[in-house]
Amino acid sequence: MCACIIGQVTTIACKEVNMPNRVKAERSLKGLTQEQLGDLVGADKSTIGRWENGGAIPQEKIVKLRNLFGCSVDWLLGLSEERLVVKGAGKGGN
Repeated sequence: MCACIIGQVTTIACKEVNMPNRVKAERSLKGLTQEQLGDLVGADKSTIGRWENGGAIPQEKIVKLRNLFGCSVDWLLGLSEERLVVKGAGKGGN
């Protein structure tokens, strides 16, 4: 699997979180419910629940999650142990 990181990145420290829980952890940091996150990225609550339990996330939704959370795709997918802050992201799910 390959993932691209768009834009400049800055490394910050973060404790290890396994891949399915990364979506949940990021959602919790934003103070969002599953339903609210779903509304922002165009998915229903049950789909968000599946993602948080290890279900596959479509590519276009991964990009929306990256934009909303301001973190790298690699972090969300468990391809990196470091959470990178992607500058210019974190401003919305679109």
